[in-house]
Amino acid sequence: MSSTTPAHASAPAHGSVAAKSASAMAQAIADGTSTPSTLLEEHLAIIAQREPQVHAWIHLDRDGARARARALDAAPAAGPLHGIPFGIKDNIDTCDMPTGYGSAIHAGFRPARDASCVAAMRLAGANPLGKTVSTEFAHRAPGATRNPHDPAHTPGGSSSGSAAAVACGMVPIAFGSQTTGSVIRPAAYCGVVGFKPTYGQFNPSGMLANTPSFDTLGVMARAVEDIALVRRALLDGSLPAFAPAALAGVRVGVCRTPFWDRASADAQALLEDAAVALARSGVRLSDFDGGGAFDGLEHANLVVSGYEFARTLVHERLYAYERLSAVLREGRMADGLRETHAGYVAALQRLERARALLDQAFTAVDFVLTLPAPGAAPEGLASTGSAAFNMPWTTLHTPAVTLPIARDAHGLPLGVQLVAQRYRDGPLLDIAHTVLARLRR
Repeated sequence: MSSTTPAHASAPAHGSVAAKSASAMAQAIADGTSTPSTLLEEHLAIIAQREPQVHAWIHLDRDGARARARALDAAPAAGPLHGIPFGIKDNIDTCDMPTGYGSAIHAGFRPARDASCVAAMRLAGANPLGKTVSTEFAHRAPGATRNPHDPAHTPGGSSSGSAAAVACGMVPIAFGSQTTGSVIRPAAYCGVVGFKPTYGQFNPSGMLANTPSFDTLGVMARAVEDIALVRRALLDGSLPAFAPAALAGVRVGVCRTPFWDRASADAQALLEDAAVALARSGVRLSDFDGGGAFDGLEHANLVVSGYEFARTLVHERLYAYERLSAVLREGRMADGLRETHAGYVAALQRLERARALLDQAFTAVDFVLTLPAPGAAPEGLASTGSAAFNMPWTTLHTPAVTLPIARDAHGLPLGVQLVAQRYRDGPLLDIAHTVLARLRR
C-alpha cells in the first residue's frame, strides 16, 4: 500500500450534501427545504471539484439534468425519489445519453430506449445525471476511474465509476451490474453500501449482460434505506416498508469460504471482530461452510462465464476483434471458445445442485457474515482486484450487501458482506441497517 497519506480520505463533512442519504434528500424536497434544482447544483459542484482526480464519469448530461430538475421543481411529487440525481453504469442503456459498454468500439452509440431500471427511476421522479465509467464490457480491463480515497489505488470494477461517484458525493445513488463481484467489490473498495439482489429480481432489460446466467443489476448508495427505496421503485409499492430489524436471537453463520487464505490479515481480523461484536448484541453465531455448495464451484463458474461471455460478444468478435483488449481476447473469451457445449451444460447442472445444497444449508442460519473482498483496495490501476469473495454468492444467485465499517491504517475502506437465502432480499436489507449501525467504527 501507499505509504503517503491518502488524498481526500476523510468522510464528507457532517451536514454537507455529500454526507446525506437519498432518503433525507427526498424528505427535504417534500418538506420544501430543498428543491430538485438546488439539490442538482449541489451535486454538480462536487463533481466539478472531484471529477478531475476521480474520473467517475464517461458522460455527464448537465444541461439535460438541469432541464429535468426545473420541470420537477414545478411538478407535484412524481414518486419516492422525486428530484434525486443518480448515476448509471455505461453498460445500461439510456435513450437520451450515449451507452458505450466501456469500449471505444461503441463510443457515442445512442440506444433507442431506456433500460427498464432507468425508466423506472424516471417514473419514481429521479433525475439521471450521467453515465459512469465501466470496465470494458464489464470485464477486467480497467477504465479511467481512481479510488476517491487514494487515486493510486483501484476503485474496483467493473462498476468502478458508480462506486467512486457515490463515495465522494457526486450522486447519492448509482446503478452497477455484477457478473462476479462488480458491485460488491467496488462498493467495498470505495466505502459505500452496495447491494446485489437475488438473481432475476431486478429486470435486466436494456443492461448488457455479458454472462446471462449470472449478471444482476445492482445498486450503490450511502445508506441501506436508500437501497430499499430504489428496490421499491424498481419492483412495486406492495413491498413491505423498510424496517430496521433487531439483532437479538438472529442466527448468523460466519463464512470464511474456501478462499480465506487469500484474505489480508486486516480483513480476517475485521471479520472476526465483527462476529464478536454481533454476538455481544445477542446474535446467535455459528460457522457456515455452505453444506457442500462450494465444492467445485469456482471451476463451474469459469466454464459458464467463459462460454457465455464469448457468445455475448460474437458481434465484436466478428467486426472488431482487434479492438478488444488483449486481456479480454486472451482471457475469458479464449477460455470460453475452448469450452464445449457438453462441458457448459455439465457446469450449469453442477450449479443447480449447488444452489439446492445452499438452500438446505440456509435452514440453519438466517444470514451469513463474510468478507466482500480480500482486503482494502490494492495499490495500482492495472487490475480491479480479486472477486473470490463475491463469486460464490453471485454464482449461487443469493442477495448480498456490503457494509463499510472501518478503514485500514492508510485510510482505505474495509467492510463486511451480509448474504441471505434467495428471495430474502427485504429481510437482508432490514438486518443490514442494524448491523451497519452496530459495527461502524
